[in-house]
Amino acid sequence: MSSDVVETKDGVVVLDYARLAAGADLSAAIERAYGHDGIGLLVVRGIPGLAELRDNLLPLGFRFAALPTEVKDRYVHERSSYSFGWSHGKELLRPGQFDEFKGSYYNNPQYDVPHTDAALIEKHPENYHPNVWPEADFPELRPAFMALGQRMVDVGVLVAGQCDTYVQSKLGDRLSPDAALAKTIRESRACKARLLYYFAINEDATPRTRDSWCGWHSDHGSLTALCPAMYFEAEPGAVEPARKDIPVPDPEAGLYVRTRNGEERKVVIPKDSLAFQIGESSQIVTGGLLRSTPHAVQALAHPASRNISRSTFAVFMQPDNDQHLRAPEGADPVEQKVGAFQPGMTFGDFAKATFAKFYNPYA
Repeated sequence: MSSDVVETKDGVVVLDYARLAAGADLSAAIERAYGHDGIGLLVVRGIPGLAELRDNLLPLGFRFAALPTEVKDRYVHERSSYSFGWSHGKELLRPGQFDEFKGSYYNNPQYDVPHTDAALIEKHPENYHPNVWPEADFPELRPAFMALGQRMVDVGVLVAGQCDTYVQSKLGDRLSPDAALAKTIRESRACKARLLYYFAINEDATPRTRDSWCGWHSDHGSLTALCPAMYFEAEPGAVEPARKDIPVPDPEAGLYVRTRNGEERKVVIPKDSLAFQIGESSQIVTGGLLRSTPHAVQALAHPASRNISRSTFAVFMQPDNDQHLRAPEGADPVEQKVGAFQPGMTFGDFAKATFAKFYNPYA
């Protein structure tokens, strides 16, 4: 391993934002984090202004979730497979079990109207429907959501550029012309952000498995940015938290990734940092040179979980729906056997197959 690569004690590669923004060659760190022996995740630290953007948005997860159900239901969007607006209890946590433990608010973090082509929106509502905002009931959500979302995309483009340098050095002309990750993110109209809120567990009824708050899965996009989570304390029915950004009361709770050898490793993201993990689309187009990250979230254990909830924010950077996902020449076919992907699919095909798997158990 290069001496330039910085890791935490848990083996998570850390990049300094200043070096990333200056265009330093960080290929050794990319290989360590995203290559065959990496965990598919790295952390970028020291991002200017991130702490304030995080403080502006994450408490809104608590406040929106505390609204009356009839208000939240105004912003449920079934036509997009619940990929815009509010979603709760629609997604499969694991086979046969719908996820009642968390709610999500989805929208495009860059474009309120990704496309104006009615036929394209009808064909791909999961990615191209206009954003759904609760302007009448919760107008503060949009500016905070878009500000943090755009910042995360901007840093993601820098990480993607480092990935391109590394991949090009290894694959050269074998790489498909449309596989450049930074270009894909910059030109895409289909990025999606998700404000997540994990409800407090006030009864000792939830098994504290690794996947008790979010089931094991890999993201199907290209690159996912993750904001450090925020924990709250509040009595049931409260519309505002009594305390916010409190220390995690259960050290075993939080985000876990699964390494190549099956080890489950907890990832802690510092407050001035973002984590970036590789998605299945990048694994496909690089022939496995960049590897996707299976991950899950473990719930707080009872009684530490009483009156404690969690909010976080993820941005899924992904291709436009008409982009074909082509493996490099001579790539191992095993590296394309990820999620719902079948060779020859566009990203739109892949996204539809993925949504069918997680939102319609009979598809």
